[in-house]
Order: sequence, then structure tokens, then C-alpha cells
Amino acid sequence: MKKKKKSGGTKTLFRLLRYLAGKKYLVALVMLTLTLSTVFDVISPKVIQKITDTIQIEEGVHIDMQQIGLLLLILTACYVISALTLYVARRSLVIIAENTAFSMRQKLQKKLEKLPLSFLDSQKRGDILARLTSDMVTLTNVIQTNLSTLFTKLLTIIGILFMMFITDWKLTLIFFIMIPVSTLAMKGITKATRRLFKRQQEAVGELNAHVEEMITGNDVMRAFNYEEAAFETTRNINQKIFKTYLSSRTWSGLIQPVTTLLNNLVFIAICVIGGVMTVNGVLTVGALLAFLLYTQNISGPINTFSSMLNQVQSGLAAADRIFLLLDAEVETEEKESGEETTFSGDVEFSHVKFGYLPDQMLMQDVSFHASPGQVFAIVGPSGAGKTTLVNLLMRFYEINDGSIRLDQQNTREMTRDALRKHMGMVLQDTWLFSGTIHDNIAYGKPGATREEVIAAAKKAECDSFIQKLPDGYDTWIDNDTGALSVGEKQLLSIARVVISDPDILILDEATSNIDTRTEILITRAMNEMMKGHTTFMIAHRLFTIRNADSIIFMKDGDIKEVGTHEELMAKGGLYAELYLSSYA
Repeated sequence: MKKKKKSGGTKTLFRLLRYLAGKKYLVALVMLTLTLSTVFDVISPKVIQKITDTIQIEEGVHIDMQQIGLLLLILTACYVISALTLYVARRSLVIIAENTAFSMRQKLQKKLEKLPLSFLDSQKRGDILARLTSDMVTLTNVIQTNLSTLFTKLLTIIGILFMMFITDWKLTLIFFIMIPVSTLAMKGITKATRRLFKRQQEAVGELNAHVEEMITGNDVMRAFNYEEAAFETTRNINQKIFKTYLSSRTWSGLIQPVTTLLNNLVFIAICVIGGVMTVNGVLTVGALLAFLLYTQNISGPINTFSSMLNQVQSGLAAADRIFLLLDAEVETEEKESGEETTFSGDVEFSHVKFGYLPDQMLMQDVSFHASPGQVFAIVGPSGAGKTTLVNLLMRFYEINDGSIRLDQQNTREMTRDALRKHMGMVLQDTWLFSGTIHDNIAYGKPGATREEVIAAAKKAECDSFIQKLPDGYDTWIDNDTGALSVGEKQLLSIARVVISDPDILILDEATSNIDTRTEILITRAMNEMMKGHTTFMIAHRLFTIRNADSIIFMKDGDIKEVGTHEELMAKGGLYAELYLSSYA
């Protein structure tokens, strides 16, 4: 994602506007109401000019109060209509902004589901969360407030310039002196602020990632007395945010003083020149009053427009980060065959090559065959490629060369959904979602009955501790709950696989977080469950896999030895050395 070409502000803005195109009727309503609000707001000074000129008459002439009353009624109507249409526009914008945010969040969620593990492994969780939360909030505010304000102020500026021109074109030309100067000033400043706002958003993402890491690993942090170092890191990141925020606000803060100064200088010039013109009879008092009102009225929109441009830069920086995530390369789309495939459990790796980086192969030539119902144990030192092997089997990663076949069918020719539907996996790191224990177990089989859930829990040896909980199977838990021990969470993860009854079982250090007594019970339950299922077990406790039909010893990404426990012990090779060193 970091290698992708950075989008320009204009490109990002147009892309953002395409999201609004799906709500064209609401957008049309917003534009219509904002235009009406601006028009009635702009013509109000012209009505005031008419009222002033009607009152400013020669002495002795009767004042037409009926006409003045009508003009006052028109002026009031202008203000009321302007306020009502602005309210309708703002309310419609809230709907557009929230619907757009909802749509983008939905796309981001679907995107995350399709992104390969290789991408997610390379990103910080906190930074991804920042794109879904703080960046999305910033972007929503831009759509809801800033874009409408920009549109309104732009219309106001155009409308006022038009009214100024028809009031007196000579004074309007004097006013135009400030426009090119202001434009050049804004162009230089907005270019600098957008770059700084982007750095600010990235720093916020870095802070979120660090805080998430410190919260999830709080016990480890305290165990190693890392609090001071963690605080120092947080302070440094906060300092970075402070500096980028200060720099961006300093630059953006220059715009309003500069434009205000130019406005005031032009206003003074218009007052002097307009006063002379009025004295000489070239301009009426009402026209001068209207022109001065327009001059004052346009300075506010110009300053606001300049200020909003900087806030839009912040929103575009957030949009850039969101679009970079949306543009990340996903797993290739696959078409469902529509046919339910049944597996006997025959698995074959044939000359498989794989590397996380194209120029750094982890596996050079991995080949083995697992017959239906066999239990394959995968052992070896840390970093040998054991977990990578089963990840390739489940197509979490794509192989570089060779083939993986299930019942002689190449897994690349199968959809990932169809493939994984027949596999059950228990990881070393448990994962439970917020919900009841019943729901967590039934996650492996949506719609499972209470009886099926209890039967799975009993097989996984977790029914006894569930019954002791306050609400039993209806107890509410989540992944961070303190009500369950690490081992109990692992048992629930195992029960989830038991209830799914897959054709192929993958147990990645499934009993590593369970005490020895529970491990014996689980192993017995697993042995019963594994009957008739092809099973791949990754284990560090070698005594748990002594009865495996075949043991694969891996090192440096390649298979070094294959055989039963007895065969490998008799061989006296790497497996025997590891076993003896573990249970000497």
C-alpha cells in the first residue's frame, strides 16, 4: 500500500464526489436549496438599496409608505426563505454524509474480508482501525459541513460579484484587485497545509497502533517493566502529532489574516472613491450603501472559503488513506461452481515452492501425500514453516510453484469458500467474539441447536466449566473477558471446530495453552474426533503426536524427515535429537 502512487487533491476530490453521485436526487435537492438560499441572501442588499433610495427623496415630497412596507415585506421574505432553504440543505447533507460514510464502511469491511493475509500481516492493526474510525469521521465532517459551505460561499461570492457589477462596475473593478493576490496566496498555503495534514493523519494512525498494542499486551508490558518506555514512545508520537498539527495550523492560519488585510484595504479604497462619486452625483447614497454592504458581505464568504479549503485538505488527506486501503490488491475473484464437493480427505503436496517475498523462497520443494483418515504431525524448530504449510493448504497464501491437491483436484481450481468449508482449524492464539458461549461454539455451525452445542462442548471437555458459569451457555463473553482462563478459551475454540465436523482437521498448537491434565482429556477427545478425518497437527509437545500415522520434521522451510515416531527414533536423526532433548 505504501508503494502506491499518491493521489492528487483534485483526483481524490473527484473520486469522493463520485460516491455522492449515487445519491443524485438528494445532491440535486441540496444544490437547489443552497442556490435558493444564496440567491435570496444576495438580493437582500439590493432591496435595502431600494428602500434607502425611496426614503432619500427631496423635501416636501410625500413618502410612499405602502411601497416601503411592500419592500420591507419582500426583504423579510428573502431572509425567511434563505433560512428555510438553508435548513433543508443542511439536513439533506447530514443524510448524504452518513449514507456515504455507511457505504464506505461497508466497502471497507468487504475489502478487509478479501484482502490477503500477506497484506494484513504487513499493516499495523491500529493504523487500519484509524482509517475506519478517525479518518472516516474526518471525511464525514468534510462532506457534511465543509463541502456544503464551500459550495454556498462560492455561490455567494459569484452572486455578490454579479450584484456589485450591476450596482457600479467601476467600483467592482477596484474590488477585483484583491482576487488574484488572494488566489496566489491561497494556492501556496493550501499546497503546504495538505502535505502537513497528511502527515498528521499518519501520525494519528501510528498512535492508534501503539495504544492498541499497549492495551492488548498490557500484562507483558508490566511484567517486563516496560511502562516508562511505552510512555516515552507515546510521548514521542504525541510530540510528532503536536508538531505536524502546529505546523499545519500555522500555515492555514495565515490565510484569514492575509485575506482580511486585503479586504480592509480594498474596503477603505471603495469608501473613499465611492464617497467622492456620491458627492459628485455619479452614485446614489442607496447604491453606495448597497455596494458597501456587498463588500462587507463578500469578505466573510471569502475568508470562510479560504478557511474551509484548509479543512477540506484535512478531509482529503483522510480520504487518501481510506482510498489507499480500498485500492489495495485483493485475492482473485472466484466463481462458485454451484456443486457441493465432498472430500475423502486425500491431500497431496507436489513440489511446492513458496516465499513471502518473490526473491526469498521459504519452501524450495515440499512434497508429501496424506491418505484419507491419516493423522499427520508436523514438528520442527520455530520458524521452520510448520504454520506456513497449513496456511498454504487453506489458501491463506498462494504458492509460487507446484500444486496442492485434494482428492486429485488442484486447490487453485477450487474457490476458497468451497475449500475452507471442509476444513476446521484450531489456532494457538484463541479468538472469541462478543456474544454468548452458545453463539461462540455455534459459530462453527450456524443454526446449531442447544443439544448440538452441548454435545460439542462435552467432546471438547469444556461442558463442566461452562455449567459452573453464572448463566451457563448463555454467559456473555468476548475475547478480552477475564471470566475465562486462556485454557478455557482454547477449549471453546476446539468445541467450535468439533461442532463443524470438517473433513480435514488442522490443529496448530491447539493444546499449547492447556494444562497437562486437560491436555490428556483433550487429546483423548481429539483422537475420537479424528477418526475418519485427515488431520494435520502442529505440536511442540512431542509426546502428544507419538501415535500419529506419519510425522513430518521441517527445518528452514523444507521437509527433512518423514515417518512414524518409531521409525524416526530408530533413524536417530533430527526428530530423534529433538525428542530426546525435550524428554531427556
